[in-house]
Amino acid sequence: MPSATISEIESTMQEASLHTINLKALFNHDSAESDKLFDAAKTCGFFYLDMRDPDLTYILKMADEVFDLSRCVFALPEEEKAKFDVDGLGDWLGKMKLNGYKPIARNFGGIEGHHDGFESYALPKDGMLGFSNASNFARPQVISDVLPMLKHFTTAMLDITTALLTSLSKSLELPEHSRLENYHRATHASPDLLRLLKYASQPFSERGAPQTPHTDLGSLTILFTSQPGLQVLPPGADEWAYVRPLAGHAIINLGDALMLMTGGLLHSCLHRVAPLPGKRMTERYSFAYLQRPEDWAPMRRVKGMEGVMETEEVGGGVVGEEADCTSGEWLKKKFGMLRLETHQDEKDWVLMGGHGGHLG
Repeated sequence: MPSATISEIESTMQEASLHTINLKALFNHDSAESDKLFDAAKTCGFFYLDMRDPDLTYILKMADEVFDLSRCVFALPEEEKAKFDVDGLGDWLGKMKLNGYKPIARNFGGIEGHHDGFESYALPKDGMLGFSNASNFARPQVISDVLPMLKHFTTAMLDITTALLTSLSKSLELPEHSRLENYHRATHASPDLLRLLKYASQPFSERGAPQTPHTDLGSLTILFTSQPGLQVLPPGADEWAYVRPLAGHAIINLGDALMLMTGGLLHSCLHRVAPLPGKRMTERYSFAYLQRPEDWAPMRRVKGMEGVMETEEVGGGVVGEEADCTSGEWLKKKFGMLRLETHQDEKDWVLMGGHGGHLG
């Protein structure tokens, strides 16, 4: 997974300054690493995760295999991908948008006509792990061929998210019954998924942001990319900053769920994908593991946060009654705002996690 070259991210461009968390140290319960993670979660909500330790290279090897799968999936004939349209699958996985293909221009976005500029394919965690609730995991043969690898990769992602949530729960001094990992049990059904993404190239005359500014609806996103284009809007900033891809690293961000569960203490940051300044959008591949709380989990401040809330500054975001719903209900609200045909400007607070600010 090669990193972006200096020529791709010019030195004159605004670049995000992110913490780097060492995954091996986190697995070893290093207190200094936990402190860095807590600081990153309270500030930007984005950070790099360093996976270059020799004991972790198996994760990077599998990530390369997922990139290979992504290219194969998006190279399938249009009629084959249409058989697995995410909006056409009528089972639970389809209704929750956890499985299947989304063609370009279906979502709200920054391309002329207010549509997006990317294709995506969702693979459900429960299906990849063979859970009984996902027995109708419909998929093309090219995915079935690598299902054992996808199962191992999903397990590795869950090991990472469990380590992150366990560390954050300890930093928050949460009581046992309120620990964040209790809402994200690896062996239980949940709306987690692996999302493959392909951004289409654009002529310079039609350049625009193929992905609308948004916050992620879930808890944690583990992004793998070797191409620049991801932008974040750090707290208090009025200019977008580019996130430089780094070899051997994933890019992690916190989503709405952790922001809501901590009463706004942990940060869910606005982000988007956009062309580099003065350049057209080139074809771009990435993929992300998206962790969400189990459907029953309440999207409100967990019990036990009272002490830390008194000593920590709380940031922005939706923390009031409008977000007092379950994880499953929040997911449906968010998807209603993402789809172009159901987008409502007056409810952009859902799409952007309650954030306002400069979006140009």
